[in-house]
Amino acid sequence: MAGECLTKGMHILLRPYDERFVLHKRMDAPILSPRASATYCPLQDLESKQLLAAMVKSAAERPGAPVDFHHCFELFAYSVVYMAAYGIRITADDEAHMHDAKHILDNFTYAAQVGTWIVDALPFLNKLPKGPLTPWKRTAEELYEIESSLHARNTATALASKNWNWTKELKKSKEAKEMSPLEFAYNVGALVDAGLETTSTVMDVFVLACLAHPAFIRRAQKEMDEVVGKDRLPSFADRDNLPYVRVVVEETLRWRHIAPGGVPHATLQEDHYMGYRIPKGSTVLPAFWTMHLDEEVYDSPWAFRPERWLGIPEARHFGYGRRVCTGRFIARNSLFILIARLLWTFDIRHAVDKKTGKRIEVDDMAFGSGFVSKPDPFPAVFKPRSDRHQEVVEEAWGKQENDVNVLLNGIRDHQVAVGLNVRATA
Repeated sequence: MAGECLTKGMHILLRPYDERFVLHKRMDAPILSPRASATYCPLQDLESKQLLAAMVKSAAERPGAPVDFHHCFELFAYSVVYMAAYGIRITADDEAHMHDAKHILDNFTYAAQVGTWIVDALPFLNKLPKGPLTPWKRTAEELYEIESSLHARNTATALASKNWNWTKELKKSKEAKEMSPLEFAYNVGALVDAGLETTSTVMDVFVLACLAHPAFIRRAQKEMDEVVGKDRLPSFADRDNLPYVRVVVEETLRWRHIAPGGVPHATLQEDHYMGYRIPKGSTVLPAFWTMHLDEEVYDSPWAFRPERWLGIPEARHFGYGRRVCTGRFIARNSLFILIARLLWTFDIRHAVDKKTGKRIEVDDMAFGSGFVSKPDPFPAVFKPRSDRHQEVVEEAWGKQENDVNVLLNGIRDHQVAVGLNVRATA
């Protein structure tokens, strides 16, 4: 229902593999390549410093009290993607764009979940006219109008801005000329959607792992103390020298996969797999949760053990083949810089119940259902590791360039300088 009714077939995540799917992927590829993704690190550097500064301030104002880390992660994710896609920075003082996007995303993830509507099981019902027997059509039409309007507004804002952004870059492509204005806006909107809830949810899982399986933390901090020291923040330039921190990212992605059932798709032709016949048109769901907790593949899969990934190339946590997540390089960069800087700056601890004086335990299996499965809300305390760590965060944030036009046009100039497929005009 979500692909056909909610997005009129314009959201690439839910499109079948056809000419339009290939067109969208071909248009997006240059801005999401590994080399292009590396040029967006200044945006992730900015927002990760802002996140640290906000959390340090909260910890100083309310010592020992939980920090609203989930909101901080959301603000990071939304701002990074909105800056890249539309040239819009989202701050704690102006979260209107984030609230609009969250409303759309909540509706989309609800509608995209298999089984939300009976039509998902009985597709022929979609041939019935709009009316009391087809409530999904009315709901989808209402949500389509809201989402298409948001994408169109954001696209117009991006094209009129004074900075370089994905929307401007994609608009110059030959593929864009084969799309209607609304289809083009949906394409950019789909890129944005993919990077919002996913990044913040993975970071929630990371904090959950810190509380439920804290043994790895000291090893990661020791590695950074030796490589980075105490007088500066970890940076992207440190990544090759921080192998253990890198595998913490890998284990976070494996330990509790945030899309347990993957994205459902239909087979284009009959297939056979391990003795099973899969008829043409069958709905197939990749069971990521089961695959990542397979005892025949992973030793003690329920344990959080980053060292299992040492010496192993990056795992395929972002899908496979034609459907692999094209934004995976940006996602890995975000997760690395956030996890490295959080572990460098803070000791992450259980919150304490004010009435009993006992620590509040977490349930590492308490997750919600849905297209994206999130941990149930839980508290955590972020205590700066020392006064010096806090000072470094405050100094770094105080010196940070936060003018979005300067940052984005700098990215454009860098891409031109290294020969990426961009033009020198904003």
